[in-house]
Amino acid sequence: MKNSARSWPTFVALFVALLGAFLAFPEPARATVVWTSTLEKGDLSEWSPGVNPTKTLPGGTVRKNVEVLGEQVYTGKFACKITVHPDDLFGQFVQDRVDIQHKSTLTDEGKDTWVSGHYMMPANAGVRNEFAFWESNVTSQNIMDFWVEPKASGGTTVNFGVGFLGATKLWTADFSIGKWHQVAIHVHWSVDKTKGSIDVWFDGQQVVTAAKAQTKPDTNTLFYQNGLHRKVMENFTDTIYFDDFIEADTMAEAQIAAPVQPGAVADAGTDAVDAGGNGGGGAGGVAGAGAGGGGGTAGAAGLTGAAGNVTGAAGSTVTGAAGQPTGAAGATGAAGTSGHGRSSGGCATGGRPETSALGLAAMLALTIGITWRRRRSG
Repeated sequence: MKNSARSWPTFVALFVALLGAFLAFPEPARATVVWTSTLEKGDLSEWSPGVNPTKTLPGGTVRKNVEVLGEQVYTGKFACKITVHPDDLFGQFVQDRVDIQHKSTLTDEGKDTWVSGHYMMPANAGVRNEFAFWESNVTSQNIMDFWVEPKASGGTTVNFGVGFLGATKLWTADFSIGKWHQVAIHVHWSVDKTKGSIDVWFDGQQVVTAAKAQTKPDTNTLFYQNGLHRKVMENFTDTIYFDDFIEADTMAEAQIAAPVQPGAVADAGTDAVDAGGNGGGGAGGVAGAGAGGGGGTAGAAGLTGAAGNVTGAAGSTVTGAAGQPTGAAGATGAAGTSGHGRSSGGCATGGRPETSALGLAAMLALTIGITWRRRRSG
């Protein structure tokens, strides 16, 4: 009994020390989505106003240069349509420009941002148009650009460069017309060109890796503009559609991936991708080829696949045996897919994988109690 009484404070001290050490262990960093734009509100409330959203024409008619419509969408019911015309002049400059803005919160010195978005042009670009670019608040200094421009042989290219209006081109590729493309960028922000860096992805493939550059023109924060901006005035129109944007502080949250075209079929002979619905039913069995007395009857259709998270494949068929009256039924269809919709904004929080502080405390307390009781019993 005397030994047990002396041991109890020792166990308490051990418990307190272990619990304190666990609580002091740093949690994994939080991964956060800071902004999304799906345009499913049917308006531009997810964006800030930009340049020339409307144009008052002679006679007083107001033309909408920026519209949220359902005529071309990547996912959901709405996307943003931007059209630039010869008379959409920008300030004192002889330039055509229509755009909208996103006020980023991740552009201070030393911070990182990942932004992804989807773009589609219904026709080839008539001239070079900046369609996504970073610009500084207060001083309005352009620092890096994505742009489209016509190819001499026909077609359109997509390009990325750093400096004023992308003066130093880092990448170019073909831009297919009438298809949705994902453009994504990671920027480490710095006024020091030896510290700033950029990564770029196009349709899920990395095309610029850790390019060193001055990513901040000065100490001001920056905003992200999307639209159509020409260096000069041109006598024709250009149109582009935008949909599904994410800004986050980690790559995983930005959901960088090859786009799935709306209405696309997952694979030949299988069901189309089903956005969270059921898998397709299995096909009926093939009629049996009877050696005598005629062929068998086609098998019954397989059961419909249950809702799930993978693409529903068509049920396989089974051939009826020779001489049998009926072919076997088709196999059950696989589960449906969740589709290619984007997640909404939110926070993915890192945490301890198995044991919380409260759980550990409970286990330690139980262990100490059992040990103390055994010592007392001894």
